[in-house]
Amino acid sequence: MERMPVPPPVRRVDGNAAGGYLLELFGRDMTGARATCGHCARAAVIADAVAEIDGAGVILICRGCRRTLLTYLHREGRKTLRIDGLTTIEWADGEEVGPAGIEPTTSTV
Repeated sequence: MERMPVPPPVRRVDGNAAGGYLLELFGRDMTGARATCGHCARAAVIADAVAEIDGAGVILICRGCRRTLLTYLHREGRKTLRIDGLTTIEWADGEEVGPAGIEPTTSTV
């Protein structure tokens, strides 16, 4: 009997952990940018979102209503960006957004 491969574990951490993925997408640190959820209208820095990370990519989840904000996957030589629940991402023009000062954590989110 052939065994099915076990998927890698998903880590739930804060949005700072998505910084590398966002840097790849936007070419700058976006963890301090303000994002607004299209479902509950909560506005907060991206570092405040809940991030689910595994070997395939990252999913950002609104800390207010738990809906998906953004999904970024990279597998088999292809990248996919899906902006599900974001209405806006805001940062100052010409200003480095920089880390939001929230330390990554593996605590319950």
